[in-house]
Amino acid sequence: MLLLILPVLFARPARGQYVLEDMRDPNRYAPGPVFLPFLFYTSSYRLGGGMVWSSTGLLQPQTDSFGLALGSVNGSYSLQAGFHNFQVQPIDRLFVGFEAGFSQENQFTAFINGNREFSREAAGSNRSSKENFLTLQDDDGWGQVSLSYLLPMGGGLDVVVNHYVLEDGLAKEGMTGGFGWNPLTTGRTYLQLLPNYEYQTLEVASGDAHYDTNGLQFNVLYDNTDFPLNPSSGNTTRLSVQRDFGLFNSTNTWTTYSGEFSQFIDLGQSRLFRQQVLALDAWTSYSPTWHGGNRPGEGPRTAPPFYQGAMLGGQQRFRGFEDNRFHDRAAIYASAELRLVPTWNPFKKISILKDADITWMQWAIFAEAGRVSNEYSPDLLSHLKGDVGFGLRILAKDTLVRFDIAASSEGYQLWVGLSEPF
Repeated sequence: MLLLILPVLFARPARGQYVLEDMRDPNRYAPGPVFLPFLFYTSSYRLGGGMVWSSTGLLQPQTDSFGLALGSVNGSYSLQAGFHNFQVQPIDRLFVGFEAGFSQENQFTAFINGNREFSREAAGSNRSSKENFLTLQDDDGWGQVSLSYLLPMGGGLDVVVNHYVLEDGLAKEGMTGGFGWNPLTTGRTYLQLLPNYEYQTLEVASGDAHYDTNGLQFNVLYDNTDFPLNPSSGNTTRLSVQRDFGLFNSTNTWTTYSGEFSQFIDLGQSRLFRQQVLALDAWTSYSPTWHGGNRPGEGPRTAPPFYQGAMLGGQQRFRGFEDNRFHDRAAIYASAELRLVPTWNPFKKISILKDADITWMQWAIFAEAGRVSNEYSPDLLSHLKGDVGFGLRILAKDTLVRFDIAASSEGYQLWVGLSEPF
């Protein structure tokens, strides 16, 4: 497994504000660090290896921290570190996090204009060719602070930090959501402010291309699930506004609106499966400040960089396509997953994985559909792209590791990361 695990740890997702306890073993989720060496292979990094450090409870019981260093045979490397969910006193409803990193990829695939064979086509658009890309050296540095305030209502009225009691990795007690849709009576609602900065330099034949962005993202997140790490019932709603004010060395001034809704339907247990869940997700994004276009000859662009805004492709959305494969002014996306936790768990019998404490594995069958467009119009519902795939997720102590393989009209993609995609 070390040949596959953690090649895409980048942008590690923050877990919710909670602590875990096992019904039978009170020390099962005790705070402590984990050091893990790993090997990996990807199309851009080739063969590589590194070390990851992860810890829960280092600063506070609900805080998790991580560090990562990796390198590959083609000279690519990455360094990243961060922490999440530090509770600020005396404002006990305010949680702070921070992430930062730098990477250099010597064979980076960028779906941007510049390929002379496709001079009349917009790279990254819905009907663009999968061959319309550039292979470049990419230097990418980024940092983000997260400020998350829990509103005193619903499930967050009396419980600031959730305390979940698990039975072999499945939540049995401590739920503050999972039914209905009323922020005043159930679930936890957060106001989130995320100051962020990222610069990306691509070495092209005509000179370096720079994509620099800095600004603020504001989210309203309503988490009405029974267990954020592995939801089996309830829903989540997220509304987001991201603004780049054009300050400092920012490439463009732009604004993006996005919204996402996820619903989880508990299908009960059976003789073969401890848990059966139908997970549904819908997401949309639009950049109203976009002037010019994504087509050659349409004049200057005032738009998010290709890795921001209305973008599809990668380990979270459109897993059958390469990273940042589609990007334009507007996008829609929908996904459905059937998630099954079998009673059978072969990982418990593998001696070298004993210390990983893998309490269950989960199978997922999923399908995705969506597209990008130059306008937010009914055209978004036509000429949809799509993919299908299979996922294997495992719960190792309090960390969910995800392996997804998906197939589309453009081939197969394998993704490895942390947390469910939604």
